[in-house]
Amino acid sequence: MVGKVRLENFRASIEEVDRNGIKGAIIEMGVWRGGAMIVAAAVTRQAGSNRDLYLFDAFETIPGYGRFKNFLENSMEEVQGNFDLFGLNGPNVHFVKGLFKDTIPSWKKGTPIAVLRVDGNFYDSYQDAMYYMYEDIPIGGIVIFDDVMSHPTVRQFWKDFKSAQNLPEDLNRIDKHSAWFRKRAQTKIDQSKKQPPRDVNT
Repeated sequence: MVGKVRLENFRASIEEVDRNGIKGAIIEMGVWRGGAMIVAAAVTRQAGSNRDLYLFDAFETIPGYGRFKNFLENSMEEVQGNFDLFGLNGPNVHFVKGLFKDTIPSWKKGTPIAVLRVDGNFYDSYQDAMYYMYEDIPIGGIVIFDDVMSHPTVRQFWKDFKSAQNLPEDLNRIDKHSAWFRKRAQTKIDQSKKQPPRDVNT
């Protein structure tokens, strides 16, 4: 559940990249029932930007949900239905089903990403997203981590990634769970620094 503060941050991020002429898609990795991306679709339609929207999700129960399994599980058909309910489905809305480690390699490298929102819960999920997609975010693009402030494993990923890749960016807190940053420098990701699987990919 994203909540009002995080939704406002996401909306403001999209409006900022529009205002600053930052090219690229809007991507959410881990969409649950699609609420955040429905807001993204409404904002982009209102702005007439017609950006591509990509929703990456397992769209099924994955290991590690534990007692929250029934609450967190979803289906692609359910999320597509939610988009249809608001009249926001269309050719620029793309659903990508599967674990990130299996689906991210299908992303066409070099395709710009204006806003990347990651809600992956696990170290491996964040690592898959950032190691594969970060280079495609232009300077001025925005990265949002949904649960970096409340999930120790996600916070550890960010510390490891920032240190390993010598990133100059620091996180800006959104609420007790989440944070964001604006990309300041183009970085060539050193894939040799990627850590072995430790949770969802094991």
